[in-house]
Amino acid sequence: MLYVGLTGGIASGKSVVSAHMAEHGMTIMDADEISRAVTAPGGAAVPAIADRFPGTVTDGVVDREALAAIVFNDAEKLGELNAIVHPLVQSGMQGMFHQAVAEDSRAILVEDSPLLIETGRAYVPQFLIVVTTPDETRVHRLVEHRGMTVGDARARISTQFTDEQRLPFADAVIDNSGSIDALHEQIDALIARIVEFENNVVNETLPKARGRHIMHAERLAGKLAHCGVTARVKGMDIIVPADTPETVLRHVCCIPHGNRWVRPDAGAYVEVSFEETL
Repeated sequence: MLYVGLTGGIASGKSVVSAHMAEHGMTIMDADEISRAVTAPGGAAVPAIADRFPGTVTDGVVDREALAAIVFNDAEKLGELNAIVHPLVQSGMQGMFHQAVAEDSRAILVEDSPLLIETGRAYVPQFLIVVTTPDETRVHRLVEHRGMTVGDARARISTQFTDEQRLPFADAVIDNSGSIDALHEQIDALIARIVEFENNVVNETLPKARGRHIMHAERLAGKLAHCGVTARVKGMDIIVPADTPETVLRHVCCIPHGNRWVRPDAGAYVEVSFEETL
């Protein structure tokens, strides 16, 4: 099992990426889809929304435009809405996760979530993809395809992280500023990389390292920190405490290699050594 995160701003093109990944057999867990379900008539979030935002729910139906007009112009109210919806979305995501793993232990699961990083979950996925797109392109898409005003589009974008804020967390980046052919070419290359990575982890196979950079080590250190292990970066690799559990190293997709461990992603290869103790 490999848990992949897919994120990027509104109208960045994540749906195109996730659809392509689904065509290659990956299981997509769409946070927006779950969010729409919990806010649909009879959805678990509707009573709390009606209570907190009077006038936005009529006969059990959320007036999405009225709600958006309130929350996307007020950060505090947006936070209140997120506090209602996000836990329900995560619960739905966990249910999908457990079902998919039960059905296929080699499943590659993709969490498609626009707020994956903003909600403090950047290091939860074992592999994180960020889709980047210029803000002006996103504004144009929101106006052209979703009927928003330019002001509303900019307001929506302003509630999320910028691409620059997302990039430090990314294991891979897809640049969606060009043609659809260029986008598909990047997606195909990334799918091949992810499949190879998963195979390397399962079969404990060392790839020929193509990517060696300090950022790769820093991101792996972040994943380990999420698991409670404090690692330090040394050059393009990292050092972990001598008592780091094997289960943690395997969880962050490392495999044994002599007296070291390796994260065998050819595009972001990192060697892990143990801290020497007296």
